[in-house]
Formats: sequence, structure tokens, C-alpha cells
Amino acid sequence: MSPAVPYIACRISDNLPEDVARLDAALQSGTRIPQAELAGRLITEASCDVVDGFFGNAVRELMETTGADGFREAHHVIEEIKSKLRHYLGWITGFFGNDRLAPVVQHYRRLLVMLPTPDGLRAHLVFGISPALAREAEDALQALRDPARADIRAGVEVLIRVIDEALQPLLYVPKARMKFNLVVDKTLNGVIAVTLALAYRSFRKLGTQLPPPLFPQVADHLGQFLHLRN
Repeated sequence: MSPAVPYIACRISDNLPEDVARLDAALQSGTRIPQAELAGRLITEASCDVVDGFFGNAVRELMETTGADGFREAHHVIEEIKSKLRHYLGWITGFFGNDRLAPVVQHYRRLLVMLPTPDGLRAHLVFGISPALAREAEDALQALRDPARADIRAGVEVLIRVIDEALQPLLYVPKARMKFNLVVDKTLNGVIAVTLALAYRSFRKLGTQLPPPLFPQVADHLGQFLHLRN
């Protein structure tokens, strides 16, 4: 069954749905074998796949093509974000036994969907976005395909709002289900705030440096993730 539109879908490693399904089955069966390390590794792998799919691969290609300092800086920021994900996701999952991990893994399993591609069915991480934001995103991408009239700064702000909506299913819902104590929750909120501020500042700066001839390329890259119609 296809996800309900509108939604965002990002390619992930094809092994992840099956690996997460096995982990979920083990947790739901009540296994006593600790699963925290495996859960942390799989959730981290999915998160880094999403970061690379949305931003990392495209920024790396633009950096290699243009050699521009702005793309180098953005690439550095993306690698820093992935480093924080690897550290903190492994850290937080290590706190919990199987009973507290079970609802989180079950939640992530529902986000992993096999979707058709030109290469056949491939694994994606899928989450819904509001219809209003979907229309804004479509309009922004369409404008970017006409460099003569495009304002990429507006497109960057729409992208930031998409990220903010994505954080609900990808981060805040799982975080709430883990029921952290006050100290851990405060620490994570601080890490999230700093990381997002770093990312958004980098995106906004990149938006002022991106040459207009590259606008359509960026629009085509981002457009592949946005699904508005069945």
C-alpha cells in the first residue's frame, strides 16, 4: 500500500527494513537478549542515510564540481551533524532495556517502506507533511527551475520548514516514547538546538552563494523526495 500523500520519501540502505523488522519481532516477542546496541546502530544508519540522501550527496557533488568554499563549509557541517548523530543516538539507546526500546523500534519500522523506482522496489524512509507545506514546497521548487525569477532564499526557508516538520516523526515522537529523565532530555534538547542552528545557518549562507545556473539542479534533486500525488 502506498503512503498517503503528501509525503517525503528518502532512499535508505535496502537492508534496513528487514533488519529493523527482525529487531522489532525480537523485541515484541519479549527476548531477554539486550538489543540496545543493535537498535542504536540501525537507527543511526537510517538517520545518516537520510542526511546524506537529502543533503550530503548533493553538496558533495556540488563541492567537487565547483570547488566553492560555501559548498566545502556545508559539507563540513553535514559531516559534523552525522558525527553528532552517531555519538548521541548510540548514547541514548544505551540507556534502555528492551521494554523501553520496543515502542521506538516499532515506530521507526512503520516509517520504512519499499517504493517503486526505475531500478525496482527500493527501501525508503517515509513521513507525511502538511498539505499547506507541500504546496509551498512545490511552488518553491518550480520557481527555482527558472533562475531568472527565482529567489533561492525563499526556497531555503521552505526547506527549513520541511525539516522542522520532519523532526516530529523522525526525532520528537521517538524521543517522547523513550521517556527520558529530565537531565537526559535537557541534554538532548540542547544538542538538537545547537545542531539545527548550525545547519540552518549553513543553509541560509549557502543560499546567498549558490550561482543561479545551479538552481534547477538543486530543484531537481530536492523534487525527487516530494510526493504530492499517487
